[in-house]
Formats: sequence, structure tokens, C-alpha cells
Amino acid sequence: MAQKTSINIKPCNIGSSEPHNRRTAEYLARINKERFYIRTDLMPQNEAWVAPEFGNTSLTERYNQIAAMVKEKTGRAMQTKDRERVNKKTGKVTIVRGSTPLKEGVVVIKEDTTMEQLRHFCEVCKERWGITPLQVFIHRDEGHYSNPEDIATWKPNLHAHIVWDWMNHETGKSCKLDEKAMCEMQTILAECLEMQRGISKKLTGKEHLERNDFIIAKQKQEAEKVKAEKDAALAAKEKAETERQSIEGENKAKEQYSLSLDSEIADKERQLKDERKAKMDSILDSVGSIVGVGKSAAVEKENAQLKADIERIKKAFPNAVKNKVEELTKALVEAKQSAEAERDRALEQSRSSVIEKNEAVRQLQEQEADIQQRISRAVLTATKKKDNTIRLLQEALEASRKILNIIAEILYQTSEVFRRAIDAIVHFGTEQYKSIFTPSEAADIKSVMQEYGETTEMQKAVGDWLCGYAEHKQLFDEIKHRHTLKEVGDVADGAYDWKIERMQENGIKM
Repeated sequence: MAQKTSINIKPCNIGSSEPHNRRTAEYLARINKERFYIRTDLMPQNEAWVAPEFGNTSLTERYNQIAAMVKEKTGRAMQTKDRERVNKKTGKVTIVRGSTPLKEGVVVIKEDTTMEQLRHFCEVCKERWGITPLQVFIHRDEGHYSNPEDIATWKPNLHAHIVWDWMNHETGKSCKLDEKAMCEMQTILAECLEMQRGISKKLTGKEHLERNDFIIAKQKQEAEKVKAEKDAALAAKEKAETERQSIEGENKAKEQYSLSLDSEIADKERQLKDERKAKMDSILDSVGSIVGVGKSAAVEKENAQLKADIERIKKAFPNAVKNKVEELTKALVEAKQSAEAERDRALEQSRSSVIEKNEAVRQLQEQEADIQQRISRAVLTATKKKDNTIRLLQEALEASRKILNIIAEILYQTSEVFRRAIDAIVHFGTEQYKSIFTPSEAADIKSVMQEYGETTEMQKAVGDWLCGYAEHKQLFDEIKHRHTLKEVGDVADGAYDWKIERMQENGIKM
């Protein structure tokens, strides 16, 4: 996933900006390492650029020069403090912000971001809004430790500082960039640095944190995370210890219960053994008391009778078994014959059902095949009609393009303004680093739009025509194609109107 970038711009603190950006010895000696950390071993990787016209001038000297310029151009001192303005009619009070002639932007960069990319961004901003870059500093030595005791937890805060002169030296007024312009600046930054644009705070709802506050918040967040993990580990350990103690208690109770059961079983076995022995002794005593009282003859007679009954049962048993077997066999044969008859009836019904099912399937298949043929014929007919319609439309469109290109070719040969507008669009679409039109180029394009279109929408349509003819003359790549259409659309929307007006007022060709 591509890294995200953003820029946060605030009034430049001329007292602390240069010491921080240049890493002066006095600054390094007094920084609070608890708030943010600078690694001196990484300082050689930092880079700096100073505008040639700025030279060795300090920010304080530049501020004083701007104040003198404002006094000369406007006839009054530069207003640096916020003031209240009261509407006499409504009584509504509005805050008029004081002038901030020097502003500083902090840019989020990646490891391989170059000074050339940042300078290109500055040049685009200067062309677009008139703000002048004075200094650019790349800092690769700043960051923080997630765990101050572990050097491997170092996390760099890769960023760059850009100091701008935010004044229009022709008028003595500050450059005005509204919310839309600042949003556009974020997009241009991402394109110049070949990074992903950050998500707007309108969507995230998050306010920007200053560098030190961000680092402190990050360290606090990571410390809270470590503490939470530690607390969770301790809680898990305590829970495991509690469970272990509980299991040990349960095991001890089970052992005691098992010993108790073993003892109880042993007692029961001894008791049962004693009871059995007592019963056997009683039976033997009873038998001994019977012997010798004249009952042995009766017992022998009873035994003889039992033997006779046994012999009689043995003789009668085979016939009874045979009769029972025959009875059961007959029942089984009848049940088998009944089951076979039922099976035959079921098979016959099944064969009849299969025949009926096959017939129904055949009829359905025939109907389906017929329907499929009809659908195929309908689809084929509709496809032919669609292809014919598309072909006719394409031919009409191609004819319209040819007619428009012929008209454009005639105008290109006969109209100086039209030719300059087309050449400007071709130059924009083929120049790799060109991101905006010059005021004179925008004026030519706007003039052609107004010549052939009354409303903004009609002028945008004229702009599309101009872009199409320009690409007819020289092909653009896909990215420049989209960028060119967007920029020509901005001309139609009036994004260049103030530049065109300023150029016309000053009578300057740019």
C-alpha cells in the first residue's frame, strides 16, 4: 500500500523556526528529549535548500522587509493582530485575521523523497497561488522510541519543513488561499511526491496535532498498549494459578473420596464374607439336624419321582419340537410368498412409474429445446439489432468528429487566438512537469470558450472539443489526458479568471 502524505501550514514562528530546522548547537542543548527526540547520528542525512534571492537573510530580516513593502504599497502599517469588524447595519461582529507574511508547512514524506520533488511542488504552488518558497529542510533524524530502553523500537518521523513568503509583493496584500485551494494543494503534493493523498479531516473528524503533541500522544498510546498487554498477561497468569489451585484441591478431594470408597468397599466385602460363612454354617447345622430323624426315605422317593418325570419329558420333547418347527416353517413360507407377491406388485408399479417419468422427461426436454431455440433466435436478432445500432452510432460519432476536426483545422489556420489556445493545450498535454496554464494561455482558451459558448456548461463542451482536436494533432498519455481535461474544465469554471484579470490590468504578457 502506498504511503500517505499531507501538509499542515501555520504562521511561521520566526524565533524558533530556523534554530529547529538548522539544528543549531544552542537548540540541541536545550531541547526536551521527553517531548521529542533527535538522533545526532542521523543528522548527516538531513538536507536543506535556500532560495538564491533569500541568501543569508534571516527570517526576522525578511519579516521587516515585508513590513516595509506593505507600508510602501498600501500606505499603512501591516496589520499582524486579529481585530473585530462590526457591521453597522446588522451589528454582527466578525473577526478579521491579522496578516501572517511568513508561513511554514510541515510535509509528511517517505524514505526516498528527494529535494527535487519538494522543490517541484514549491514551484507548482508558486505558479498556482503566487506564494514564494524561501527554505526547504528535510529531517530524517527525528522520531521516538516505543520503548526508550530498546533501541530496536526506534520509529522515525520523516518530514520536511517549507517556509513561504505568503505576500503579493505587487499589491502589498497577502495571498488568499481558501479551503478549496488548500484541499487542491494536498492533491498536488501527493502527485509531486508520488505518494497517496491523506484523508481529509472532514471525513476523519480528527484535528491536526503538533509534532511534539503527536509524539507524546503516540508514546502514551503505545505505553497504554504495553500496559494493557502486561495487565492482560498478569490477569491470565492469576486466572491460571487460581484454576491450578482449584484443580489441585479437586484432585485432593477426589483422592480422599477414593480412599474412603476403597475402605468402605473392603468393609463391605469383609461383612459379606462373614454373612456367607454364617449362612453356610446354619445350612450345615440344619442338614445335620434332619439326618437321623427318618426323613431320608421320603427324600429318596421324591428323587425317584423327579427322575421319572425327567425321562418322560425327554421322550416327549422331540415330537413337540418337530411340531413347533413345522408350524413355524409353514408360517415363514406363507410370509415369504406374501412378501414376494408384494414385491412383484411394487416392481410392476415402479416399472410403470419409470415409463411415465421417462415420457414426461422426454416431453419436457422437447419443450425446453424448443424454448431454447426460440430464446437463441431472439437473442441473435436482438444482438444483430444492437450491433447495427452501435455501428450506426459509431459511424455518426466518427463523422461528427471529422466535421468538428475540419472546422477546428480551418479555425487553427485562420484564427490566431484559436491557434494559440490549441498550442497551449498541446504543450500542457505533452509536457511532463507542466501542471497549470500560464495566465496568457488560460486567457486564449477562455476567449475561444466565450466565443463559442454562452454558459459555463457550453464553455466546458467547447473545452472538450479543443482537447479532442489537440489530441488529434498530438496524442497524450492516459494520465496527461485526464489532467488536461480537468485543467481546461477549471478554466471554464473560472479558476484562472483572477490571474487573467490581473494580467489584463497590468498589461503584462506571461
